[in-house]
Amino acid sequence: MGTMTLALRRRSSSLGVPRRVSIEAMDRESLICEAILRDEDIERALDIDWVADDETCLRVGWWLVKHTGTLFHVGRRLLELSTPGGALLPPPEYRMCRETEPTEEELFSAPMLQPWSLILFQTGSRPAVWRLGGSVYHPDHECCWIWTKLLFLHREKRMARTDEGWVRLGKRMSA
Repeated sequence: MGTMTLALRRRSSSLGVPRRVSIEAMDRESLICEAILRDEDIERALDIDWVADDETCLRVGWWLVKHTGTLFHVGRRLLELSTPGGALLPPPEYRMCRETEPTEEELFSAPMLQPWSLILFQTGSRPAVWRLGGSVYHPDHECCWIWTKLLFLHREKRMARTDEGWVRLGKRMSA
């Protein structure tokens, strides 16, 4: 490490300037400002009063998680801050499959996922996906841990359609 690098490092730390700002440490207002600065279309796309309340944070958050990279992470953090307990659920209209009702047989034969966790996951240049994970319990198979793509969440029946099939949802892990 050169003397210049060491001098610059000492100087920036002595001035109290943080080297990196963490999205996790930002408050709602800072996150909304960051969204406006990073996404030039957001102000035109969202006709809202730019106040850091739950409604604004949810609308901005859902807009941003359609993107990748930093915009996605800012959006997900806004959604977490606007959700009681920080445990995200997809919006009620979320549906990645045609099948939205389990058959009678699937209602009774579906394995139980408990405890389960649901995350909004994004990596690289791929769009975000909802991932459902947990311990799978079924009388005919050994207990195992899975992570699978969520296709539909049936809130009333406490079931989820995944790319592996239907699962019943037991207790959710705390956020």
